[in-house]
Parts: sequence; structure tokens; C-alpha cells
Amino acid sequence: MPHPKVLAIHDLSGFGNTSLMAIIPIMNRMGIEVTAMPGALLSANTDYPDYILQDNTDLLKKSLMHWKKLQLRFDAIYTGFLGSPEQSYLLLENLPFFRKKETVVLVDPVLADEGKLYSCYTWEMVEAMQSLISLSDIITPNWTEAIFLTGCKTIPELRTGQVQECCAQLAALNPKHIVITSAPNSQREFSSVAYFAAENNFFQEFECNYAPVVFPGAGDCFSAMLLAGILNGFDLVQSIKGTIAFMQKAIEISIPVVQDRKTGIDLVSALKKDPRFFFSHKE
Repeated sequence: MPHPKVLAIHDLSGFGNTSLMAIIPIMNRMGIEVTAMPGALLSANTDYPDYILQDNTDLLKKSLMHWKKLQLRFDAIYTGFLGSPEQSYLLLENLPFFRKKETVVLVDPVLADEGKLYSCYTWEMVEAMQSLISLSDIITPNWTEAIFLTGCKTIPELRTGQVQECCAQLAALNPKHIVITSAPNSQREFSSVAYFAAENNFFQEFECNYAPVVFPGAGDCFSAMLLAGILNGFDLVQSIKGTIAFMQKAIEISIPVVQDRKTGIDLVSALKKDPRFFFSHKE
């Protein structure tokens, strides 16, 4: 039986376990073939000062044209960090060609964190990402990105029901499923994953018992593992639960061995055990 095939369009940070350097090993470990296109090349992830970024828009454009000639089709399409607003519109125009009827499109709208845009972006990138989301089946913003994508340029004071209200606003951008990471819980701690199914207004929150540390690329790992779970036949709720369980273990493993946490999670150790265990294992 052929392996599922995913098209992953993200940045490639040469140093650190983030973006494509995290996505490819996760997908491969979960039995998925990856066609990768770096929308940007970085010397190191953006947590490091003075990183070098090369916009790959021209290569992306030519690659999409070549893949059309090859008549490539994918079981899933996954977009993350993009090098420019132009890339969002380029993908909006071209990605439908690579879809099959059952293709899953996941857009991770990598834009911001901790209440502010990443240094390489302006508000124009948020607007471009709003357009790209119209193609998606699933989006996986963090809380800051979710708020910005609703059109709000500042993070409002937390109040009861705000997460579900935010999900309903995001549904207007046309994703079928919304998965918000680092979402606030009832204690106003940013330790939940919120899930909203737009078709039937189904809302569910999942508490995450992550250790209180920051590893760059954790969001990339989350989105990649979530999509890998779906491509392995698990439903979306199972995939969320399995991804949370994997991330908790991966962070636990990484804390004592990663000396420079800016490099990200220790995926070599975290992926030794087959991650599918976390999706099928019953507590």
C-alpha cells in the first residue's frame, strides 16, 4: 500500500529543530512521504539574533509550475511560515491544482506569538494569511495569531467565552476546523488547545500538562503531528489528543538534555518510540 503523500510549504531554518527540519522527520516517522518547498531559507530560527532570511518566492513560483507539469497530487497539503505576502496569494491561486477530492489542507498561520507579530512581518502578512485560510480544512493558530486573524491588532483582556467567540469569528474565514494552541483556560493560563468544528459549532477544550518552558518549533511539531495522525486514519479529536500526549512526552524528554532551548525539542530522542502509540493508547 503506498504511503500517504504530503506537500509541506514552510521555511527551512538551517540550525535548530523547527519548521521543515522538524516537520520532515515527524512525517517520515509516521509513515508519510514529504514533498518539501521552503518558502524562505533562514540561517537559524527566528529566536536567534541576527538571523539571515532569504525569500524564496521566485523558486516557489517556478516549483509550482514544474509540479503542475508533473501533474502531482497529494493526500495532504500543509503550509506554515511563508516568506512574503505574495507567497500566500501564489498558493491561494495554485494549491487547488494539487488537491484530490479527499486531500486535507492544513494552514498553520505562522505570524506572531506573545502578543506581537514576528519581526519579519507586517500587518499585510496577516491579511494575506486570511486569504489563504479560505482554502483550508484545518487551521492551527496560536492564541496571538487567532486574535490577529479576527482583525484585532491588540490582545484584549480575557473574559469568559472569549475562546469560543474567537473560533466563531475565525470560521468566517472559511476553515472547516479550527485548532487553537496555547489558548487560555478558565484559570486564564495559556495551557489549552481549543477545537471548533465550523459545520456544527462543536467546541471542545483540551488541557495540556506541558512543563512551563518554551521550545521554538513546538507549534510546528504540533501541527505536523496533528496532520500525521489524520493521515494515519485517526479522527480529528483523536489526533488532537494524541498530539498533545506526544508533545507532553517530547517536552519532558527534552528538558534535561537540551542545553540551548532555542534549538527546539530533541526530536531524535522524542521520535525513538513510534508516535502512533500516543494516538491509540488508552489511559
